[in-house]
Amino acid sequence: MEELDQVIRSGRYEEARGRILAGEEGNADGLAALLELRDWLRLKEYDRARKLLKQEGDLMAGYLDVGQAQAALEAFESEDEGRIAAYLDDPHLGAEAWTALGLAHIRQNKREDARQAFDKALQADPRHYRAKTNLANLTLEAGYTDEAIRMYEEVLRLNPEYALAHHNLGAAYRKKGRLDKSVYHIKRGQRLQMQPAARPPRSIANTAGPPPLPERRGVLGGMGNRWWFWLLLIGAGYWLLSRQP
Repeated sequence: MEELDQVIRSGRYEEARGRILAGEEGNADGLAALLELRDWLRLKEYDRARKLLKQEGDLMAGYLDVGQAQAALEAFESEDEGRIAAYLDDPHLGAEAWTALGLAHIRQNKREDARQAFDKALQADPRHYRAKTNLANLTLEAGYTDEAIRMYEEVLRLNPEYALAHHNLGAAYRKKGRLDKSVYHIKRGQRLQMQPAARPPRSIANTAGPPPLPERRGVLGGMGNRWWFWLLLIGAGYWLLSRQP
């Protein structure tokens, strides 16, 4: 079996999480930090990502080059295709690099190139809801309203509080003449836009992805913002023990 550290290094976070929850020893704190980084990248919250890299880069240093990750954020913001291209194959940054490249293509009116870039982003990270939203936007723009609605609804299953998806879904429903749904989603999007950016909520029971990490260290002190991960491990341990003959 492939070493757990190598699984994390290759960006296969869910596989690594499953193995740790099954009782295998591994760097749970490092994995949790990488999961948090991925969440901020999906949201395009680059300042939050920078803060995380600065504060907890030591936990991720065994898996990615922290300095390179900081440079990648600058490249994504630059919209320079050449600079962005350097990170397309990175197991931790690649999905966001493809998304940034797609946005750069859109600004140059290269719609088909943008579509291909967003497809590549979703191949690297199938739950990258911002990439899927941009793909849905292109689909709506091309006149495929029903397909765009389906895609926006998929986005909201991944992150029910993603304001842009609500707003654009409302616009799509308006094109269909569904004013009730249009008004609901546009108002929901407006309310969410007035709130501070937050990582998407996830149920602890949701095996499709890990639960969220608190943004700051809290009352648990030394356990820091990884408390949820250790609670899951403890719970898994009790479950396994209870099944012993």
